Amino acid sequence: MTNGLCDPASRWSGFILCVRFYNRFMMAARIVLFLLLLGSVSRVIAQQDDGVGEIPEPMPIVDTSDITHFLLLGSDTTNSANSGRTDVILIVSLNHTHGTVSMLSVPRDLYVYIPEWEQQRINTAYAHGEMIEAGFGPDLLIETIHYNLGLEIDFYARVDFNDFRQIIDSVGGVDIAVDCAIEDWRLREPDLDPTDEDNWEMFTLPVGVHRMDGNLALWYARSRRTSSDFDRGHRQQQLIRALWRELLKLGVYDQAVDIWPQAVELVETDITLEDALTLIPFAVRLDTSQFSTFTFKMDREVKHWRAPDGASVLIPQREALVRLIRDYMAPPVASQAGKTMTSVQIVNATGRTDLAQVAAERLAWEGYNVSVDPDVSRIFKQYTSIVDHTGRVKGSDLEALRAIFHVPAQAIEVLPDPDRIADYEVILGANYYACTRDVLPPAG
Repeated sequence: MTNGLCDPASRWSGFILCVRFYNRFMMAARIVLFLLLLGSVSRVIAQQDDGVGEIPEPMPIVDTSDITHFLLLGSDTTNSANSGRTDVILIVSLNHTHGTVSMLSVPRDLYVYIPEWEQQRINTAYAHGEMIEAGFGPDLLIETIHYNLGLEIDFYARVDFNDFRQIIDSVGGVDIAVDCAIEDWRLREPDLDPTDEDNWEMFTLPVGVHRMDGNLALWYARSRRTSSDFDRGHRQQQLIRALWRELLKLGVYDQAVDIWPQAVELVETDITLEDALTLIPFAVRLDTSQFSTFTFKMDREVKHWRAPDGASVLIPQREALVRLIRDYMAPPVASQAGKTMTSVQIVNATGRTDLAQVAAERLAWEGYNVSVDPDVSRIFKQYTSIVDHTGRVKGSDLEALRAIFHVPAQAIEVLPDPDRIADYEVILGANYYACTRDVLPPAG
């Protein structure tokens, strides 16, 4: 009887054929296993070629003699005795020469060298420093930023969840123009037990202008179910700008001496009252149009990687990171060249009054000089359109505006006007879709 593989003419010859087949099969299996192992080694080598696994050289130190750097930290805990992980890392830099502010959000999963320790996510540096010695957390994180970004931090301030909520509530809340709807789980009531699943509900924050209390602001700053850590950085910068506006409106800077004792109860910081008083004249001259914002971008400054412990981390791309830091530290282009910003007037024909402010905030974020047409009696328009009053071809902002407002070429009208009120007029129609970032729309 034959088995299809060893078909002997005799019992002995069949045995020999089977042995030969078995040897050949095992040889082929060894070759396949070798190739698989070779592929795995190649991937490891490729990752090592990206600089992973080796302690990187420190970043070049940036000259910041006329700039004061603040490190703003948010801890993912409600227990002030527990250092927790650093959930928010935001660098705010005051340029004293040009009278401007720059903000850089650092991703919490950035995989960096933590001095005298190892390569690890940057959000572990503070807690590791506290494990070494109580109070050493800020110093170690500052050293980590100095080594990996080349920035010399002057002061730091840190809050936990409860502190952040109290700060927002103490100014009566903040106005945020939400241009991308956010959907995520949220406690039904702030005081409910977060460990009980029944206390949570899916919540959607729609596009529009929202007055946020401390609880909603914290939810907005932390949500990433339908977005990313990069988009969280953008929203955290929004909140800082909004808080700055409220502090100016309330005249808080003029009351610094009186409220300082309460402030330092909420905020862990190395800023002294004397330091704060020297910076107040700079602060009161600022408005949010003088803020520049910067974030890391995937596949440019960072790439995804799986760390040896299995964690999903972000690997810095050195050349791109050097360029980002250089741009972050550079004086504003308009100040250097003595130019005025491109002006845009928003005409709201959507039927919703708050969308004009959403569009205006979006353009201000990009550095445009924005005004809103006060005539709210305009007729309703179905589609968004743009009127170009400059007539320029070279140096035109038309393509950038088209991308922001999703406007097709046929909805552009060119009407050069030397006596124009604004360079461009954006007429918002009912089809206006505000979100231009990588945020998933709500499921509903």
